[in-house]
Amino acid sequence: MTNATNAKSRWHRDLLVFALLCTLWSALLIFRVIRDPFSSQAYPFQDVFLGIKFYGHAARITMTVQAIAFAAFGIGILLHQRWGLILALLYFAQVVISHIIFFATNFSVPLQAIHVKITAVEAPIVVVILLYLWIRSRPLLAHALT
Repeated sequence: MTNATNAKSRWHRDLLVFALLCTLWSALLIFRVIRDPFSSQAYPFQDVFLGIKFYGHAARITMTVQAIAFAAFGIGILLHQRWGLILALLYFAQVVISHIIFFATNFSVPLQAIHVKITAVEAPIVVVILLYLWIRSRPLLAHALT
């Protein structure tokens, strides 16, 4: 019984703050999908998911899926559920892979040059987030195996 109590105390505040920020980010993504229902032909609604750029209705769907994922793992972590950590790790691994794919496939596309530069700046940030999650979640996930 003492081990179960100790496992609860290992959920560090910074991890819970991260989960709260992810949940708020989810709300912001949903707001963005709802706020801009009709994009112009010159500037269609855009989203990148799994390294593929989507436009218009498809982009709204992919952004909504990502918002649901952020909400799910954010709430899971806030509720001290290990599945929330696993989902967050899988999601951010997907984000890192998505950045690599997008960068590699659009590096020589002149119309995507600014987006490639943004991806190059974001990539180290998402790698750091993934490493942070891995370091913080390892003891919690390892405890579940013992």
